[in-house]
Amino acid sequence: MPSNPSAQFKFWKSSILGSYSQVFFSDNSQLAVLVLLASFSDPVTGVCGLMAVVFSNVFSKFMGFNPAFIRTGTYGYNALLVGLTMGVFFKFGWALVALIFVAGCLTVLLTVWLASLTAAYRVPFLSLPFIAGVWMMLLSARSFGVLQLSERGIYTFNELWNMGGPGLVSFYQQMNAWAIPFVATVYIKSLGAIFFQYNLFSGLLIAAGLLAFSRIAFSLSVLGFLSGYLFCYFVQGNLSELDYSYIGFNYILTAIALGSFFLVPSPRSYALAILSAPLIALFIAALGKITGTWQLPLYSLPFSLVVILALFALNNRYATGKLNLVQYQQYSPEKNLYAFITGRERFNKDTYFHLHLPFYGEWNVSQGHEGKITHREDWKYAWDFVVVDDTGKTFKLLGKEVTDFFCYNLPVLAPAAGYVVNLVDGIDDNAIGDVNLGDNWGNSIVIKHGDYVFTQLSHLKKESLKVKLGDYVCKGDVLAACGNSGRSPEPHIHFQVQANALVGAKTIAYPFAYYADRSADAYSFHSFAYPTEGQHLLPPRSTPLLASAFHFIPGMKLMFDEERGGKKTTGSWEVVVDALNQACLYCHQTESAAYFSNNGSLHYFTSFAGNKQSALYYFYLGAHKILLSYFQDMELTDHLPIEGFHRGIAKLAQDFIAPFYVYLHSEYVSRFASIDTIQTPAHVRIESAAVARAGKAVRRRIDFELILGENRLMKFIAKEKDLCIALNFMG
Repeated sequence: MPSNPSAQFKFWKSSILGSYSQVFFSDNSQLAVLVLLASFSDPVTGVCGLMAVVFSNVFSKFMGFNPAFIRTGTYGYNALLVGLTMGVFFKFGWALVALIFVAGCLTVLLTVWLASLTAAYRVPFLSLPFIAGVWMMLLSARSFGVLQLSERGIYTFNELWNMGGPGLVSFYQQMNAWAIPFVATVYIKSLGAIFFQYNLFSGLLIAAGLLAFSRIAFSLSVLGFLSGYLFCYFVQGNLSELDYSYIGFNYILTAIALGSFFLVPSPRSYALAILSAPLIALFIAALGKITGTWQLPLYSLPFSLVVILALFALNNRYATGKLNLVQYQQYSPEKNLYAFITGRERFNKDTYFHLHLPFYGEWNVSQGHEGKITHREDWKYAWDFVVVDDTGKTFKLLGKEVTDFFCYNLPVLAPAAGYVVNLVDGIDDNAIGDVNLGDNWGNSIVIKHGDYVFTQLSHLKKESLKVKLGDYVCKGDVLAACGNSGRSPEPHIHFQVQANALVGAKTIAYPFAYYADRSADAYSFHSFAYPTEGQHLLPPRSTPLLASAFHFIPGMKLMFDEERGGKKTTGSWEVVVDALNQACLYCHQTESAAYFSNNGSLHYFTSFAGNKQSALYYFYLGAHKILLSYFQDMELTDHLPIEGFHRGIAKLAQDFIAPFYVYLHSEYVSRFASIDTIQTPAHVRIESAAVARAGKAVRRRIDFELILGENRLMKFIAKEKDLCIALNFMG
């Protein structure tokens, strides 16, 4: 909980606004302000809702509940709905204020209780605390004689005259005189009904806020309502439930929840939003008969039950199909979708265990998958590695002795961390051209990296093994020496991935995490790929300067002088780790965070939150992916998020159709531009660029330059048209 007055004010403001925006699964403050204003079209109802939010959040703080949940409105939005309901039902007075306080506290307790119950089944509690809380208040209020039912809304024009005079009455009359189709009128009023405001003004205000907040959510709100309306019309249902009670908001909220919040927006999520309409109609018809017996309103109960049932079913699927649950919630359908697309493009080939090439230096693939000699059928997913000279020969002199071959006796390395679970030793090396069919695999080592992920390295030199059964090895540890044992006419390393610990087990397809490929004098970089026959491979080995410059330790501060537009300022970034153990560079001045990962081979950013004009955002773009090994002129490419980088009308248009087709793209490229010495460089310059495209047309381009020296970042420059940002980092 913040201690200084300014931070406390921001905390409580966020807790109030968050309670309003959470109803639409959002953390957008602009949407929250519009919703709050809409709730005040009936001032008494609006005041009651606001009081309930304040009471519930203060009570949550008093009880010691999670401040993060208070700030985001998690404990407040159900209390808001209870307060609005009581403001609609009862006349305003001190008795009602006292009851709203009790209702706010009760709803918080119900929220905590129901949250713990639903979490066990991995489903949200949604508005169940509101339903339980408001039913309890309405039932108990019948025993409190001091409360009187409200008659507001019966004499609408008198109320408008008292609030705003003839001008407001005239505006109301003109609005109702607009030639709005009946279905559109019911839709707009259903939006207002979510906050118990049954008028066009409130509905239009909320619709505008929803459209500004999310084009996807807005389109789903329309689609969900129309689906429900048309289904009721088709089955000759009671359309008065939509026309007079505006219970159509159940269709709206369900469509947004299933179509874009809990699920990544896609054609299938839209289809699910449509299919949910008949279920909502059935729940309204059936539950209405039950609750009507006690004269209790349904409100949002059908929405909550249908969404919870759908998510429970999705959590228990055999296969995910193309309905993807949102794994990291960003409280925006667009952000969720674009993050999913970017993650799929960047990491779709990523593996849980990263396997690396089992040697130092440059080797050649003499036989790849489905080779012409031995890599066939159940053993087709394997590689043979040798060392060749510039002419392609694998040996010196006459090549009659094993010692003539370049790879013979070179170290064989562990491809990843794991336990030695099988090994064979004591088999002699073959004479060149001869093979040992009796001991096919020769001297071998099998390492277990995880369940069903084992690697086998074979044809090793006799008595060169440096490990024993049960040893734990780390990536890059020397295991043995390359030999010529087993079915091996000349020295080489045989490498395969398999699902068990047996020597010679069936192979499985599993990629190498990172490697470079040399063609002539040009290098290309590969991530989670399968080397092919004839390729010249090099494992990335961290260059000390690069590794040191991007070694960001929690608590570390990067201080810099910033030059922008002729102005000089000072700034700093701090390396912090959040509750999910995610590391980021955090800028306190702009409250921005650039999340990153460093796996020893690459430094790369994963996401950004905060000010898109900050220097940190430009650094996030310019250093988006940095190889920690130096290869002259090697280029690295990557995908950048659409959200934040693309702007303007094209981005707004993309939002509407993004679940079905994406025509905007963002690309990143970096290359090593210069170095002083290749072996132990003291100075490296990296050039990079971020490019936004619509199809093939370039809409935006930013060029960057990173200068490294003295084992650290020294300078960063970003240039875009007339903008130039230069950061000079301090030692």
